[in-house]
Amino acid sequence: MCGKCIIFTYDEVLDIVQRIEIGAPFNYEPDWPARMLEAYPKTVAPLIVPRFDTADVAGFVSVGSLGVSELSWGFEESWKPGVVFNTRIESAAKPMWRDSMEHRRCAIPVAAFFETHRDETYPSPKTGKPVKRKYEFRVPGQDVILIGCTWRGDSFSMVTTEANADMEPVHHRMPLVIRREELPVWFSSDYRQLADRSSIRLEAQPAL
Repeated sequence: MCGKCIIFTYDEVLDIVQRIEIGAPFNYEPDWPARMLEAYPKTVAPLIVPRFDTADVAGFVSVGSLGVSELSWGFEESWKPGVVFNTRIESAAKPMWRDSMEHRRCAIPVAAFFETHRDETYPSPKTGKPVKRKYEFRVPGQDVILIGCTWRGDSFSMVTTEANADMEPVHHRMPLVIRREELPVWFSSDYRQLADRSSIRLEAQPAL
């Protein structure tokens, strides 16, 4: 499952929120050499967090309705070593996820995310032994990708769904990529209708 992505700084996410609220386009052209902030489970990252309970409001996004919070990637659970950093959208009704998925949906802006191929391998540059190939995914023509998440306390988990045609050759699951115009739906009680991501286009290339 997705356990690495390229994130933006806190100030950049503040700017993304302002552009979402006023309907302005995203415009991020990185300086050269491009700065890349990589996030992994247990990394603290800035997320877009509604200032309202996502169970009570019909997902209306207006000026001042969204904020930015720095949260650690992954929920700590007593039954699992490490952290639980992915949440299946199909599991929203299960006791572990129900409260967060109902009341505290959010989104992480990323420039790209990574997935490990289910069986493709290549020789490790360090050991020469076969290791599974990782792929970097981006959305064609978009500098900012919004991925649905859920949060509790000071942590978040990335929401995933079934892979679409672009992701399926690499992995059977994918992050819940959300178009910016779909944010009001993600922040409403109708969010499950976004589970089908077959219309989202993704570009993949082997990660270096």
